Amino acid sequence: MKNNSSNGSGAKQSMPPDVELLTPKEAAGFLRLSESFLAKARMRGDGPRYRKLSRSVRYLRADLLLWLKACGKTSTAERFQDERQHYLGASEDKSASTGTKKNVNPLTYTSNDRS
Repeated sequence: MKNNSSNGSGAKQSMPPDVELLTPKEAAGFLRLSESFLAKARMRGDGPRYRKLSRSVRYLRADLLLWLKACGKTSTAERFQDERQHYLGASEDKSASTGTKKNVNPLTYTSNDRS
């Protein structure tokens, strides 16, 4: 009979699959992305959640799956629409606080100030 618990001889303990910690290399393999992508995503703050254990970066498999689900899209236009709404929302907030109306289309922006 095989026992998966540690008996002091250095044997690995088995963990539930969703609590399994993965190295960046293992996480990149799981996601089929490069390690470089994950490193850049950590810096930008738009990648999967990670843990910093001392100087080591680790990912929970459950967090990788949640991140994958959150990245789901149904249309190639969704990214443009999300960015446009974010941009328009930020501009409307500024206009409301200053009482001025601004042209918010970045492609057709013209300044009304002719100094």
